[in-house]
Parts: sequence; structure tokens; C-alpha cells
Amino acid sequence: MRRIFSALAFAILASTLCPLPADAGDWFDWQWYGLTGPCDNKCAIMVFGGKFVETPMEDIFLRGDLSPFNWEYGDSGFIGFSASRTVASFWRERFAIETELGVGKRFGSMHESETWAALFLRYRDFPWNDYLYTTVAVSTGLNYASGISDEERARAGNDRGDRILHYLAPEITFASPQDKSKELVIRLHHRSGAYGLVSDADGGIQYLTVGLRFRF
Repeated sequence: MRRIFSALAFAILASTLCPLPADAGDWFDWQWYGLTGPCDNKCAIMVFGGKFVETPMEDIFLRGDLSPFNWEYGDSGFIGFSASRTVASFWRERFAIETELGVGKRFGSMHESETWAALFLRYRDFPWNDYLYTTVAVSTGLNYASGISDEERARAGNDRGDRILHYLAPEITFASPQDKSKELVIRLHHRSGAYGLVSDADGGIQYLTVGLRFRF
């Protein structure tokens, strides 16, 4: 699993920082948009919030417990804000690579603040998109917390936790095919040590969140 995370992070980072030439191949069809310049519908902001999920991510994705109705929830909430930009696309724009910066605040039983920087790989070519425009995305990045909560310390596996952890945020979005600029976003906002890749504090915390993203 550690090798998978390493390969994914390296591949996305390398392809973003070292864009391929436009004639890299019709099947790949790489398009590099860059980090600066006019947005042209490639920029976005999002406001989102949700509830602390106690069910481990391994149970959710590796053991098939994908239904949020079966998860266990804690007494903490989260609200966040992010800004993102599409920097590249490939395979006839089926896939997109996006950068994101975000800040957030926990409340309830936890009260720390968070900030993160991440790269997202997004797939956006589902067969029903003419009826309900849908995308899915997953991230790799770093998340910094202003403190280490008792909950996170208990999950760390090293009795102390870590303020800097890996940021993994799988999400699914829905929008009207007639107006893709407004998206309903369901995201699992998750930070952990990524099986030792980022930190020896293996476990972290996560929130099931719902948000609105505006593209411009």
C-alpha cells in the first residue's frame, strides 16, 4: 500500500511540474493550462462542512462498507473553504489535474484548525452526464493541524500524533448539465500518515462533508 501511495503521488506531481508536449500522442491528448493567467472556467472555490467519522477508512474502502448510513460518527464537526484550479487535462479531457489550497476549523469535541495543499486527479466522463453531470476525484497532498486532539493521538499508533499528515480526500460531485459551474460536492476529508509514507503517526481523523463548489 505504501508503494501505491508513493507511485500515485510521484506520478501526479511529476506530470504537473513537467508537462508533456502537446503532440505527446492522440490517445493521451495532454493539455497544460498552467497555474497563472485568466481562469476561463478553470478556477473554483468551495465551502463545505460535515461530521466526524469514526469508522476507519480501511473499513470503508477496503472492506466495502461504502454506505454512510452504516458508519459510526463522533461529536465533532468541521467547516472548510478551498480554492482550486485545473492545471492540466488528458485523454480527451476525461481526466483533469487540479491544485487546491484549503483552510478549515473543527468544532465540538475537537477545536483545531487545519490547512492543506493538494493535487486532485479527477475523472469526468460518465455515460449519464447528459442527464446528471458527475465527476469523481481523489487527492494527494499535505495537511497541517494547529494542534493534536486526543482523538487523533489515540489513533496515531505512536502515542503522540503529528501535525503534518497526508491529505486524502476522495469526492464525488453532481451538477446540472446545463450549468456545470455549480457543483454539489460530497467529500471524505481525511488526514493520516499514509502507512508511514508521510509520518509514523499512522492514524488520523476524517469528516464526511457536503459542500458547494463554484467554478469560474
